[in-house]
Amino acid sequence: MAPGRAGRAGRGRPGAALAALLLLLLAACQSQDVPSLVTRPVAKVNGEGIDRGEFERRLAAEAAFAKAETPLKPEQYERLKEDVLGRLVEERIMLQRARELLIAVGDAELEARIGEIRKDYAGGSFDALFGNDALDYPAWKEALRRRVLLEKVIAADVNARVRVTEPEAEAYYKANRKLYTAERRVRAAQIVVRDRDKAEALLKRLKAGEEFDKVAREASIAPEAARGGDLGFFERGVMPEAIDRLVFSLAVGKLSDVVQTPYGFHIFKVLDREAGGGGTFAEAKERAIADLRRLKEAEAYERWLEGLKGQAQIVVNRPLPGGPVPAGKGSATPAAETR
Repeated sequence: MAPGRAGRAGRGRPGAALAALLLLLLAACQSQDVPSLVTRPVAKVNGEGIDRGEFERRLAAEAAFAKAETPLKPEQYERLKEDVLGRLVEERIMLQRARELLIAVGDAELEARIGEIRKDYAGGSFDALFGNDALDYPAWKEALRRRVLLEKVIAADVNARVRVTEPEAEAYYKANRKLYTAERRVRAAQIVVRDRDKAEALLKRLKAGEEFDKVAREASIAPEAARGGDLGFFERGVMPEAIDRLVFSLAVGKLSDVVQTPYGFHIFKVLDREAGGGGTFAEAKERAIADLRRLKEAEAYERWLEGLKGQAQIVVNRPLPGGPVPAGKGSATPAAETR
């Protein structure tokens, strides 16, 4: 899976990027039928437990990507465990808030979202993700239901309260004028594979003179492979930040090095560029309003989540599973930490 045109940060339909995110989070779910040896929850949020199996599956999936470049050091692994726990706690708090607001995701709504994701996969490639020993479709579907539910509670409890006036947008435009007079769009193509060695071999072929679109059609796993990897034109902010930064720094016709993301290993080529508009507020008003809205929504989300966490009773049972207890910190009975 790879971020195609639909794989955009925070706007448009979810598309391949959301699918890839969910597949990442579920990468360790294939052994759900194996009972946990320890029934004590890793943490409790307002009395609701986060069980060991859920924590270890999420940790295993995220650790697999984190250590793809270089093995994790013990201190990095411990930080990753804390990060995973923090995200699970936040997710549980938001799900509890959804119940308070009586927000749910019905079967018809979920099927409609799955239909949107299918559109980014040619032929039967979407169904192939779940064949044989691949991902478990019911588990993936429930993870998607949870993701849609989180989107809905944020939309209702956070984004619906955000307002952007035209004077605010004009002030934001004036303070960030360079954003609206610089180069506006780039057309790029990508090749995505799951293995770094394969990506490096493909890059050598491209540097030796093979046509990018031919290699993309032959080897890329991304939805746009049938178009020779062509992503079309897009603005800054459409792709994930790391990809955005790379692509907009490349000259037309130039190849990137192999780049790793949660979706796989990428090679990019810039095909064309379009200059920005004249740079007046009238020309940039809608874009400035949208940019300021995203900024205000992000700030409001942080305040909202911190408020929910501040009101929640969170009890963490340490040491966290997933590795040996650091020297001098072990005990026969894990300690409970209340926040």
